[in-house]
Amino acid sequence: MLRYKRGDETRVVIIDGMSVAHARMMAAFLNPGTFVEGRKIDRASAARLPRWAVGLVLTPRELASLADGKKKPPALNVRRRRPEAD
Repeated sequence: MLRYKRGDETRVVIIDGMSVAHARMMAAFLNPGTFVEGRKIDRASAARLPRWAVGLVLTPRELASLADGKKKPPALNVRRRRPEAD
């Protein structure tokens, strides 16, 4: 997953590459903007995204909405808030 800046907007590109450098080279033809950072995502996170989204320039909001329907359940060690008693 690569993050770019174009003007005042942030753009995200998901590329299936062997490394971040490889993904940057593949994304260069999309002209997404100025490179900010790149991260390799794990298989579980990648599985939450639809395959057709790979190679598209997305806004962070679009990326969040793609993964929204397939959220992982919270970890068992995460405490849940109890409803306050009136």
